[in-house]
Amino acid sequence: MRFGLSLAPQHRVYAGFAIYSFAMGNIFPRLPDIKRAMEIEDGTLGLSLIGTPIGTLTALTLAAPVLERVGFRRALLGLVPLIALAYAIAVHAPGPLALFLMLLPVGLMIGSVEIILNVEADRTEFLLGRRIMNRAHSFWSMGFFGAGLFGGALAHLGLSP
Repeated sequence: MRFGLSLAPQHRVYAGFAIYSFAMGNIFPRLPDIKRAMEIEDGTLGLSLIGTPIGTLTALTLAAPVLERVGFRRALLGLVPLIALAYAIAVHAPGPLALFLMLLPVGLMIGSVEIILNVEADRTEFLLGRRIMNRAHSFWSMGFFGAGLFGGALAHLGLSP
């Protein structure tokens, strides 16, 4: 996985995990705003959000052959920005059913990125002869934490989701 940067292979993997989780994590601090805008209850919001895991499970089951044909690098470079964009659009869904339907493709993209990043981490472990998977996932956590801070700051500033 090369992005035109002169980074060690494990650092590219770490960056991929962090950037991906930042791209997908910004929606979560805004869920109260989405719920309020739709004027729905917690349970309805929860059912709406199930679109993402349904898409993710589908992609984790079926996407590997497609990703191999497209190429992991090309897919990753396209999917991560698309995840952020799709979430940014989905938060403006007019209702719970629309949110559910808009989150299905987000889940497909998330599942695909999960495959790519974890396979790449495994390949890098083999290349280096040492384990990096735990550290890669810690970078995912740092990116997700950063997304929470960023989304929370935007909410505090009163910017709409």
